[in-house]
Amino acid sequence: MRTTTSLIALLGAVALFGCSSSDTGTGNETPEDQLLEPPAEGAGVQYRMTSTIQPGEEVERCQLFVAPPEGLNVNREVVRYSGGSHHVLLYTTPYTKIPTETINGVALDATQVHDCSNGPQAEWDVNGVVAGSQSPDGNSFLGELPEGVAVKVAPGTVLLMNTHYLNASSAPLETDARINLYTIADDEVEIEAGMLFHYNPFISVPARDESSARMRCTTEKDISVVRIQSHMHRRGVGYVAQKVDLDGKMTELYAHEKWEGVPSQEFTPFLEVKAGEALDYRCDFRNSEDRDIAQGLTTKDEMCMLIGPYFPRSRAYENCASEEGGFRASTWFGSGTSTCTEALSCLNTPDQDEAAFYGCVVNSCESVGPQLSKVITCQISGGYGACNEDCSQDPEACNTCITTACAAEMEACEAATCD
Repeated sequence: MRTTTSLIALLGAVALFGCSSSDTGTGNETPEDQLLEPPAEGAGVQYRMTSTIQPGEEVERCQLFVAPPEGLNVNREVVRYSGGSHHVLLYTTPYTKIPTETINGVALDATQVHDCSNGPQAEWDVNGVVAGSQSPDGNSFLGELPEGVAVKVAPGTVLLMNTHYLNASSAPLETDARINLYTIADDEVEIEAGMLFHYNPFISVPARDESSARMRCTTEKDISVVRIQSHMHRRGVGYVAQKVDLDGKMTELYAHEKWEGVPSQEFTPFLEVKAGEALDYRCDFRNSEDRDIAQGLTTKDEMCMLIGPYFPRSRAYENCASEEGGFRASTWFGSGTSTCTEALSCLNTPDQDEAAFYGCVVNSCESVGPQLSKVITCQISGGYGACNEDCSQDPEACNTCITTACAAEMEACEAATCD
């Protein structure tokens, strides 16, 4: 039987900031605006990565930079990159100086472009997103914010720029990715903005079959959303995002069928999401391969995300967490027939692969989503922190503590039905 501690370990390893996908390069394409010059002095900064991708090579590349000593108040971004990639991203990290080795202990000069083919999170710690795009010629994540609103980057923050390229041609591909961050002065910032980066780990698409992944995030504070975009990999065939009002009414905000060339949904006026309301989104997948697909960081895996700038900033909500304690606050909805109890039993099945594990939630019925999500969250948070000491010492003591701490959630799960 899978223990509660192993459940904590598996879900705890899921990256909250994963984004890895690819398009096909057919030659030495250049950015739509090849002459994207850096911002004028005092108006911002440009981060740029160039590298060569060999024929038939698929590779994810990273490079670390240091933000200016005065920090950045980013009010606008422009992103351009050469063809052959599906995204360019600029992450924030917790580092105050550039590390000399990866989290795996591999020494390298991270100020230079380097391979991070398992995803940047496999090499470096990341804790947020500043900018990026899934379109070579526009539709960036941040875009332009209202006057007086800015995403703040602390002085000296180490930033990680990430690209993912596939060269399907017979010649080397010279790549060029550029991110311009346009800034405003400290005394011009009236409201700090943030970037929604909602990530659903419960994705499982059986071989030669279809499935969906759906997640809901309820905000505890009033926010204004500027725009949203989806992110899926190549098996994504449908996406829909909705707003959930206090009375449960759902209003469609954004829907399309693209995993590449992804459109953004602009809100004019801004989308107002009040405390207690939610953003709910679903990804539909079709798998043409002879293997099961699960969520993950590479193009061999799948992703289901909702991304977009908003204000004022809630560090918790942008990662779908609670304001108090920072615990996960996601509600995951399945589209199958399993009850809450059956889904939990499935999650505790020993020696199953990740596709089967995540499928336990995907195959649960929609009506038990709230109860199933609460018991999963209670378990992976160690009883909302109550069992941290026990779980740091002994697996058996950890399981015993969590069984007690999550008793109410378990009882609600057992009572939930698919009727």
